[in-house]
Amino acid sequence: MRFARVIVLVVCAVGAGVAQAQDGRPDARLEFSSTSYGVLVGVNKGQGKLIFRERQYRFSVSGVKVGTLGIARVDAAGQVYRLRELADFPGRYYALEGAVTLGQGGGGAVLRNQKGVMLYLQNVQKGVELTLGGGGLDIAFTEPVASGPTGPTEAGAR
Repeated sequence: MRFARVIVLVVCAVGAGVAQAQDGRPDARLEFSSTSYGVLVGVNKGQGKLIFRERQYRFSVSGVKVGTLGIARVDAAGQVYRLRELADFPGRYYALEGAVTLGQGGGGAVLRNQKGVMLYLQNVQKGVELTLGGGGLDIAFTEPVASGPTGPTEAGAR
């Protein structure tokens, strides 16, 4: 019974943090496309862009999921919260998920990295895939991001 109470408290605390993060305006937007495939352990690879302070930054995504079977293409878009500095965006984001895709499906996800940055994603998946587990998603900038006298810039902004 104690264990059940602890689980309920943790879920409520996480839910309160999620609601609190979305109370304000997002700090940035993002979109990416990726392909995932696997048998028991799944792999995810793709590319996207972050729009932060009216500038675009290209990034790659890669990850590993536990408890997955199949292949799917994912197109996602979302908002970024708690992003104060550009350097806080790259890193490993964690999520638990359960999803079934047969042909085409969609859904949402909330991911958080070690610096507290939170991603709220809406996605469309195409393919055949069953996922009953969790995993991580690694995000890294694909082009060097430099700081100049007027702030961060990106070499290949479009």
